[in-house]
Amino acid sequence: AEHNFDRVILVESRTDVINIETIQFVLKYRLAIPNEVWDNKNQQGRAAEIFQRLSQRRFALLLDDLRGPINLAEAGVPVQNGSKIVYTTIMEDACNAMGDQMKFKVDCLLPDDAWNLFRLMVKDDVLNSHPDILELAETVADLCGGLP
Repeated sequence: AEHNFDRVILVESRTDVINIETIQFVLKYRLAIPNEVWDNKNQQGRAAEIFQRLSQRRFALLLDDLRGPINLAEAGVPVQNGSKIVYTTIMEDACNAMGDQMKFKVDCLLPDDAWNLFRLMVKDDVLNSHPDILELAETVADLCGGLP
């Protein structure tokens, strides 16, 4: 895909809640900040290092599964330099508190569409590799309630 960004950075929550430390950790690696520069700094020093590096670039920062508002400036993310910050959340209060400019509500998938997406991501050879897997996969897809 073509874009006008020097960097596209994805921060996923996985099992942890996205916080300042998580964002800084991902940015350290995506910006290739050496350990010797990073290790002797506190959170504010790390924020200054990140800010200095990101201020020189156009970037897209994608925060997946944000659970609450977060002050990106505290992480060192410059918010007014023409870059883009996109986040997903199931908590509308997080959107409101973040001062978002555009908000898009995405509805859950219909059951058949959710199952088709699940199958696409897991692959049929995996689903058919054992008799119990298909039934368990259908249960998991149902429990997701249309969430991708």
